[in-house]
Amino acid sequence: MFKHLKEKKQKLLRFLFGSFSFTALMFTFQACYGMPERTFDTIVQGKVTDAETSEPIGGLQVTSDLGFTATTDQNGIFIDSSEVRHLYEYSEYLITVTDVDSTENGQYERLDTVVWASDLTQPLQLQVKKVSDAQ
Repeated sequence: MFKHLKEKKQKLLRFLFGSFSFTALMFTFQACYGMPERTFDTIVQGKVTDAETSEPIGGLQVTSDLGFTATTDQNGIFIDSSEVRHLYEYSEYLITVTDVDSTENGQYERLDTVVWASDLTQPLQLQVKKVSDAQ
C-alpha cells in the first residue's frame, strides 16, 4: 500500500515539475522574442490630389516597397488590384508618388512618405506639390 502511494506521489511531482518547466520555458521564449505580431489582409488604394487646390491628379505613378506600381486615373485614384496584401500590424512601408506623364497635367514634385501598415486599411489621401516655374 505504501509503495502504491509513493508511486502516485512521484507521478504527481513529475507532472507538476513538467508543467512548471514548460510554463517557465514559454515565459522565457516570450521575454526573448515577444508576442507574435498581428497580421491582416488589405488592398492598398488611395487618392492623389494637388496640395494647393485639392484637385485630383491623373497620370501619376504610385509605387511601394510592398512591390506594386499603379497609375492614378483622372479622379486621382489608384488601386493595387494585383493581390490582397498580408501585412504585419507594426510595420512601416514606403509609398512614392512620381509624375511620369511629363507636363501633360503640369509637373509635380516627387512624394516619398512612410505609412504604418494599419493606415493601409483605409484609402490613403496623398497630396503632391506642383513644381514652381521659378525653378
